[in-house]
Amino acid sequence: MIPTHDISGIVLAGGRARRFDLSGQIDKGLVVLAGQPLVQHVVRRLRPQVGPVLISANRNPEQYVHWGRVVPDMAGLDGYLGPLAGLASALEQVTTPWALSCPVDLPFVPADLGQRLAKAVCERDAPAAYVQAERTHPLCLLVRADQAASLKQYLLGGERRVMDWLHSVAAVPVDYCDAPAHAFFNINTPQDLETAQSFEPGLR
Repeated sequence: MIPTHDISGIVLAGGRARRFDLSGQIDKGLVVLAGQPLVQHVVRRLRPQVGPVLISANRNPEQYVHWGRVVPDMAGLDGYLGPLAGLASALEQVTTPWALSCPVDLPFVPADLGQRLAKAVCERDAPAAYVQAERTHPLCLLVRADQAASLKQYLLGGERRVMDWLHSVAAVPVDYCDAPAHAFFNINTPQDLETAQSFEPGLR
């Protein structure tokens, strides 16, 4: 297995959140659920599974710094390239051999995420592993830090599809269909946030 101190946590909070707010003014990672911003929920769940924590964010660094080292998207990438740009930028900054990433809008991510993905990469000698639950969650990802160069070249080539890059590096899916229904509940819209607010406190 991979020791916890060999894994950096990466919270992907650099998105535009257009489905949450068409104007793009709302920073979804700072939206409050059960009295805490989404970023705090995700960091609280990741922190026991990792060593250092990095926050991929392009806005409000003065707020995100409370939860980890803030890394904006790297210069030289033209246009908005989606979450892979944030992952690539953070991967270049990690000081550990591995990184465990999670989008900021998955506040109930399982406490055994790192352990199960690490088991998969070790058993299959793979450079990365991602979650396959009721649907695929490619950014719930354990990836070897030396894949940063591959990802940067992929983006510089004009590509942005997460699954295509994962296939190109032979990442392996990890079956999470046994997870509780809320484990990968994704908060994309105000309606999703309202639904999550109604969950039993124990689920949060």
